[in-house]
Amino acid sequence: MKKIGLFGGTFNPIHLGHLRAAMEAGITFDLDPVLMIPSARPPHKDTEKVAPAEDRLEMTRLATASTSGLAVSDVEFDRKGPSYTVETIEHLQKKMGADTRLYLIIGLDAFREYDTWHRYRDLFRIIPIIVLLRPDVKGTTLSKTRELLERHLTLTISDQYCFESSPPRFIHPRLQTVYILEVTRLDISSSRIRRLIKERVPIRFLVPERVEQYIQERGLYL
Repeated sequence: MKKIGLFGGTFNPIHLGHLRAAMEAGITFDLDPVLMIPSARPPHKDTEKVAPAEDRLEMTRLATASTSGLAVSDVEFDRKGPSYTVETIEHLQKKMGADTRLYLIIGLDAFREYDTWHRYRDLFRIIPIIVLLRPDVKGTTLSKTRELLERHLTLTISDQYCFESSPPRFIHPRLQTVYILEVTRLDISSSRIRRLIKERVPIRFLVPERVEQYIQERGLYL
């Protein structure tokens, strides 16, 4: 069975931290490819601070062009209205068929807010989830993350979720598995990159070179 990862985001702009995390998830779970899916109309973002969707899509294409195992999908550009994750997943599952297994890849901070998402309970019914953990100096460890997620899952989804340590994951008798994957921590964020651009500070080595050139040519984030 073919296994494909779905890594969605605003990508405003896409940076090396996104690419490294996607690559590590792809290798760990034998995903080919990991689809990077820019959100056309992100429902939880202030649109005034978000670059045009077409620019974010093009930057994502430029960023992944020379990286095997990563690809780009414009699936959310074909739908009207907000870009809801659950609807994107259902569309891709129908399009790719039963011989393809999809995995949703999501950062820890975003996952902790899943109960604010559109039809969030359906996510745990239709797709296994890979939660990306980036260990940092603030003490974000696997054990602390396990406790936090276990409490959140049992309170908002089902008290039948149980933790297994190898690999780190929460399993359920009927719902989909939630995996925890520790990835390399790169201290890069899209908000920091936008701030540096506004302050006229170089962003070299934070984003792929072709993305940096595109931002400069288009005058984005100034």
